Amino acid sequence: MDRLKILRIIILVIFIILISRAAYLQIINGDYFFRLSEGNRISVRPINAPRGKIIDSQGKVIVSNRLTYNLYLMRNEIPPGESSEEILAELSEISGIDYQRLINNYQNTDVKSVIEPILLARHLSKEEMVVIVENNDLLPGIIVQEASLRDYIYPENMVHTTGYIGEINRNELISFNELGYNYRAGDFVGKSGLERQYEFYLAGQEGAEQIEVDNRGQKKQTLGIRKPIAGNDLTLNIDFELQLSLEEILKENFDRLRLEAEDDEERIKPTAAAAIVMDVNSGAILASSSIPNYDLNLFAKGISSSDYQKLSNDPLRPMLDRTVMSDYPTGSIFKLITGAAAMEELGVRADSSFYDSSGRFYIPNWSRPFRNWLDRGEGQLDFVKAMARSNNIVFYELGHELYKEYRGDKLAEYARKFGLDQKTGIDLPSERSGLVPDDQWKRETFNEPWYPGDAVNLSIGQSNLLTTPMQIAQLFSVFANEGILYKPQLADKITSPEGEVVLDIEPYIKADLRSEINDSTFAALNQGLYDVVNKSYGTASHHFLNFPIEVAGKTGTAQTSRALTNHAWFGAFAPYEDPQISVVVLLENGGSSSFSVPIARDIIANYFGVDEEDE
Repeated sequence: MDRLKILRIIILVIFIILISRAAYLQIINGDYFFRLSEGNRISVRPINAPRGKIIDSQGKVIVSNRLTYNLYLMRNEIPPGESSEEILAELSEISGIDYQRLINNYQNTDVKSVIEPILLARHLSKEEMVVIVENNDLLPGIIVQEASLRDYIYPENMVHTTGYIGEINRNELISFNELGYNYRAGDFVGKSGLERQYEFYLAGQEGAEQIEVDNRGQKKQTLGIRKPIAGNDLTLNIDFELQLSLEEILKENFDRLRLEAEDDEERIKPTAAAAIVMDVNSGAILASSSIPNYDLNLFAKGISSSDYQKLSNDPLRPMLDRTVMSDYPTGSIFKLITGAAAMEELGVRADSSFYDSSGRFYIPNWSRPFRNWLDRGEGQLDFVKAMARSNNIVFYELGHELYKEYRGDKLAEYARKFGLDQKTGIDLPSERSGLVPDDQWKRETFNEPWYPGDAVNLSIGQSNLLTTPMQIAQLFSVFANEGILYKPQLADKITSPEGEVVLDIEPYIKADLRSEINDSTFAALNQGLYDVVNKSYGTASHHFLNFPIEVAGKTGTAQTSRALTNHAWFGAFAPYEDPQISVVVLLENGGSSSFSVPIARDIIANYFGVDEEDE
């Protein structure tokens, strides 16, 4: 009987406990668990928005996207009694994905709502994707969603111009969203080149699907969809076939010159090269290359630390776009500026006569001579022939006369008229503005006045002068069209995924020098450029013997602070009578312009379809 009483008491106690627990769950915490149950059966899953394509002027797709898979954690789908950390540990063991990588991405998320996905990993391998899907029952809250991977179809071509993407950093996240965009941690954005310049056009807007799931995380029904918006497509002025030819010509010559330098102790290896083809009647960039370069697909999934360090520590600096991100003295190309200033300000004419007696120029009361590139006098020369011969003595004299009349200002003034000492405005990030030194700059930098020797050095493109190859391409374009300074432009238009033109990028005239520079000045200087290439005494003539296209150009060998490391330039436009293109070639530490001229010739020949038999 006592045992029966005890059993009844035990049953009563158990019943009271159950009633109390039920009351606690339903009355005291009823609202909490109702909200939890609601959250547990509703999830918001991302829908990928592909990034816009990059397309050449002929409609050829250069950069696109391909299918990939991303990995997410849905916190609201994790069963009671299990933690996110436990699920991630199980996920790591099953998939082989590093646990620390998973936990870092989980802890660093900025997702606040439990029904939104947390991005754990991008671009799963096929093997990772399959094993995770196959073990779905063991991994509650873990989902795999389709996404897009940037596909650099030609990963070693047009590298610096295209640029690459990478995961958004904190500063970008803040600044982009302050501009009114909706980026999140983990998003991939343009980091360089066109990818960065046109980020806000190329980036799509991710969509979302709100679904109801059962207690195993399986989809029961769709509650709503926000459709993704694909990024806009970017169409370029670049002709990709011309681009490939230019790159091949530049690389073959660069590699050959480096190989030849190994067997010649009086030469050093060029450290980089750049080449540009510009439409002189619009500023459109038709081809542009900087070498050395790298493989864009290293960045498509997010570059590893080891690969990035390898690129960053390469002494040839392959990530640097020499066309806009490096600047150099021009050497004798600057004689175009000196000549323009002398004709406009000193009354020099095409037939003005000069005399080079010894290949040396002396500033009055200075003992050190300034030397010509030819170590002897060239006798009587008129102005046009001095340009064709690139005679330093004549331009030293002109630079000195400008100094006596205007001190350190007039040469700098004319350099700036022609677009130097300022960014060209090309649609690329990280463009350098170069430097045109003058009296004010020297006083601010060195606390010294502008001396006659500074003016004399500047007259032939030395004396701290710095320019980018893009600025020089623009300069030759101005002489080709006799006064119109176009802004260089890579992009032609931006179109929506449906083909509607979002932005039509028209040619932009930055300045019209025809009201400031006389026709006779352009005529004389252009005649000098013609004679450089076409007269037997021109400094580039032997490279253009029997060339069927009339080319006007200028050589430039620019001294550096190290022995035997002159930069080698050649700039040109063609055809002479009806110019279509300007071409610039730079060999960084290339030694002599005699090495850059043949490269430019081959680029021009390719553009106009000149065969070797035609030469």
